[in-house]
Amino acid sequence: MMNSIKYLSVLALPVFLFGCASGSHVVTGQQMPEIEVDQVVVFTEAPAFDYEIIGSVRASSDNGFSEESRKEKATLEMREQAAKIGANGVILDGVTQLSFRRLGTGVGLAVGSGGGVGTSLGSSFSFPTAEVTGTAIYYESDVVKAL
Repeated sequence: MMNSIKYLSVLALPVFLFGCASGSHVVTGQQMPEIEVDQVVVFTEAPAFDYEIIGSVRASSDNGFSEESRKEKATLEMREQAAKIGANGVILDGVTQLSFRRLGTGVGLAVGSGGGVGTSLGSSFSFPTAEVTGTAIYYESDVVKAL
């Protein structure tokens, strides 16, 4: 029983290590001071009011059991990237459900000086990934309140 728990924890470890969201941003306009992520609004299309383009943001997540949960986590990371450059809005450019990202496999053999031999076997894990991209924008917040 103890051996099976040890092997299960070894197999589950990559899920905790690699099951996360990651993101990046590129500033192409005037960067603003960093803001709180809850101030960043995601627009599915370009808003009708005036705004400035600050840059582009991208995020991906392989954390979640459904496409929707991976998309939500990736969108949150994209908002965090926008907040870092002071964008209070993101115009969603695209959402992609990528194929599986693979983690490695391995087999090991150890021979000890006392004649002992040990072997180990690793496994491969695959995770589907959601990726979101957007245009980071800044707009006067009172414009949205007036709408």
